[in-house]
Amino acid sequence: MKRSSIILVLLLSTLLTTSCWSRREIDQLGFVMGLGISKTEEGLYSVVAQVANTDRIVADAPDPRAIYTIIKSEGLTVFDALRNLSMVAKRRLYIAHIKALVIDESIAKEGIGDVVSFLVQDMETRLETNVFISKIPPEDIFDTPNYLGVIPAVGLTTMADNYGANSKIYISDLHETIEAVNNPSRNYVTTLVEKMPPPSEEELPHLKLTQIAVFEDHSLKGYLDYEEGQGFNLITNNFTNGLITFQSAPDGDRIVIEVLESTTKITPSYENQKVSFHIELRLKGNVAERIPLHGRARELGIDLVQDELDQVLQDKLIRAIDTAQQKYEIDYFNLSKDFFRKYPKEFKELRDDWNQVFSNATITVDVESTVVHSALNLNKGRI
Repeated sequence: MKRSSIILVLLLSTLLTTSCWSRREIDQLGFVMGLGISKTEEGLYSVVAQVANTDRIVADAPDPRAIYTIIKSEGLTVFDALRNLSMVAKRRLYIAHIKALVIDESIAKEGIGDVVSFLVQDMETRLETNVFISKIPPEDIFDTPNYLGVIPAVGLTTMADNYGANSKIYISDLHETIEAVNNPSRNYVTTLVEKMPPPSEEELPHLKLTQIAVFEDHSLKGYLDYEEGQGFNLITNNFTNGLITFQSAPDGDRIVIEVLESTTKITPSYENQKVSFHIELRLKGNVAERIPLHGRARELGIDLVQDELDQVLQDKLIRAIDTAQQKYEIDYFNLSKDFFRKYPKEFKELRDDWNQVFSNATITVDVESTVVHSALNLNKGRI
């Protein structure tokens, strides 16, 4: 009786045991690292995929162009174009490992809602995929080999991960993109990637993240330069470990402040049917570099540097705010969420015209910085 019970349990457990009925062998898959979407002159969608050549990547000294393959197809929709890739791909394409999604500027201006909505519907797509905008065809972006042996799509992800070293740009992933597309009250930004000429004849062209792309709803409206980008990151609490550089007034020395901490507090107000915001920035940093104008070091007045830093930061914020309110008339800082938390009922009444409300809002700025040390404090402030 005991033996029969054991046999019965074993037989029943086989019904609950998973199997590999849906397996796909690695050597039969084409791992797509980058995906680009654009449109043809005839209005068809064009999809380009950058596929890793895994056998070449493991070589000791791989050919820069041999580590990836670029394939392209067209279709009436994005899904149609992507499925048509199967007619030219030598392996079944596997898109779960996509690192970079590059969207052509023309599509971005029309609206990226349909493009990203399809990708989310595909269960293989991961939401941490970085989203980029390009003014040139995506295949030109992906076909940018380098001597470091890095697949361009993977290189784009590394560049995105390193944005905090300068905090001049901001890269959204697919998850943020979908949230913005599905929320009409939320505006969206990501970054522009451009192909730069080689620095010398011996080198290859390289990719560079150059500007923040600004969207209204899910349509591209313009770009922010590095200065405006730092202001954006300061206001939105995305400034991590960037540098603030300026020329000191007394001696003309060039000062570089490395930011250690940056916190922004936004306080909305609504009085007499008028919206206003007060932005408080608290920043801590150190003097990471100083280049004397006359080539000789003098004692550095930390208090004076701190006052100048306050003014530089205030100017950055004011410029960023003026660009948003006057040039684009778009709340891409998404101050709407701060207003909604405090005034949910009033926001519902203003929601449909929020960008116009934001453009006419009064925004004040208060900056307080702290220079912790000179980073070379053994010299007592002399750098």
